[in-house]
Amino acid sequence: MPNFLTLIRILLSIVITSLIIISPSKFSYLLGFILFCLAGITDFFDGWYARKNNEVSELGKMLDPIADKILVISILIALMKNSVISGSNIMPALVIIYREVFISGLREYLGNKSIKADVTNQSKWKTTIQFISISGFILFPIIENNAFYLFLIISILLWLSAIMSISTGFSYFRLASGFLKKK
Repeated sequence: MPNFLTLIRILLSIVITSLIIISPSKFSYLLGFILFCLAGITDFFDGWYARKNNEVSELGKMLDPIADKILVISILIALMKNSVISGSNIMPALVIIYREVFISGLREYLGNKSIKADVTNQSKWKTTIQFISISGFILFPIIENNAFYLFLIISILLWLSAIMSISTGFSYFRLASGFLKKK
C-alpha cells in the first residue's frame, strides 16, 4: 500500500503538470490544486501507513523522496513556464530545483557507501513548507485579482523553503564530505 501511494503521487505529478502547461485555465488550476493537495496527503499517508504497519521497505525509502522531487520539480517548472512564478520568485524556485537534483545525485553516490542519508526532520518541514507554497501558487491564478496577501505569504514561504533547501543540502553534503574526499 505505501509504495502504491508513492506511485500515485508520481502519476499525479504528470497529470497536474499537464493540466497547468497544456490547458492553463481557472478550472485546470483548480483541478491541479485539488490533485496537488491529494498528492501531499499521499506523501503523509504512505510513510505513516508504512511505519504503523511495519511495512517500511528499501524500495519505499528510495521511491518516496524521488516522488517528492518529481512532484516539486515538475510543478515548479510548470508554474515558471506559465509565469505564475516569475520575477524574483524564480530565484528560490531554481534553488529548490537545483538542491533537489544535487541531493538526488548525492544520495545515489552514498548508496554505494556504508553511509545512509536518511530524511531529516528539517527536510520534512522543508517539504511541508514547499507543498504549502506551491499549492498557493497553483491556487493563485484562480483568485489573483484580490490576492495580494496570498501572493506575499506564498512568496515568503517559497523563499523560506529555498533557505531550508540550502541548509538541508549543506547538512547532507557535510554528512557525505568524508566519503567525497577519499580517492
